[in-house]
Amino acid sequence: MREVLVMAERTAKLYLKNPLALLFSFVYLLLFVFLFALFLGDYMANAMAGIYAEVQGVNIERFRWLVDATSMSGTLMIGCILAPLNVLSVMVEDKSGNRFDSFLVSAVSRSKLVMGYWLAPFLIATLLNAISLFVIQGFIVASGGEWLSAKDALQLIGLIASCVFSSTSVFFIVAMLMKNASTYSTIMGILSAVVGLVTGAFLPVGSFPEGLQKAFAFLPAHHGAALMREVMAREPMKAVFSNVGDQMVKGSFMTGNEIRDIYAAENGIIYMFGQTRVPSPLMLAALLGSGALCLAIGVLWMKRYVK
Repeated sequence: MREVLVMAERTAKLYLKNPLALLFSFVYLLLFVFLFALFLGDYMANAMAGIYAEVQGVNIERFRWLVDATSMSGTLMIGCILAPLNVLSVMVEDKSGNRFDSFLVSAVSRSKLVMGYWLAPFLIATLLNAISLFVIQGFIVASGGEWLSAKDALQLIGLIASCVFSSTSVFFIVAMLMKNASTYSTIMGILSAVVGLVTGAFLPVGSFPEGLQKAFAFLPAHHGAALMREVMAREPMKAVFSNVGDQMVKGSFMTGNEIRDIYAAENGIIYMFGQTRVPSPLMLAALLGSGALCLAIGVLWMKRYVK
């Protein structure tokens, strides 16, 4: 265990000594907070209020809280992906500089070497995203929302750790495949550009074609975003839709639950595979299962790794 902690400490120090790398972990969060504070939050809230203006019982004034909660959940998931991806660049740089080969021939077992490289991004990313959650909540409250309850906050921190566990394990495999740091940097840039779409931070999930929505079932990050969005939007959904009853909407009779479920599905608060709702325990199992599988593959791969 001592060897694992020493490797993790070394990796953490190498990453944290670069202030720009640390700042990059928060860049999406800061960008989204700025855009939502400037104009995007009001624009999206007004758009949703216009769409649901005909629905009787909807609390139009609380739509801003709901929009902020759903959008910022996707932003939080982006951090759970990019933060461990950034920290794992230390491992890729070790491979490029031949330091990795020195560790392979040392007395440290290869399974401990894997855990040392894996533990640092997991711990750093979990801590950074827990801080991000506090920042996001401060922004939501400043925009007219409310603080999470202690129970929901603890549940979200647990989900953050689960999402980071999955993404760290998945990207450890990616780092193992990389032979030089420049290629890894290119992959980081590509993922930084598209990850917002997968998590639903840029666009509501319901705006994607149905086939693409089904493809999200194979992406652990999408399940992680949906799980966090479900927790963060729990109270805002009640504030907006609690007084909505059964009624006629655009010529069709709908129950209050159907109206709420339509909004939740279109905005990624729940995940629908076709017409079937995917339960939260199954999404959590997919999230944790992907992490455990990739971590096991990483250990086995490292044991057989030859330069």
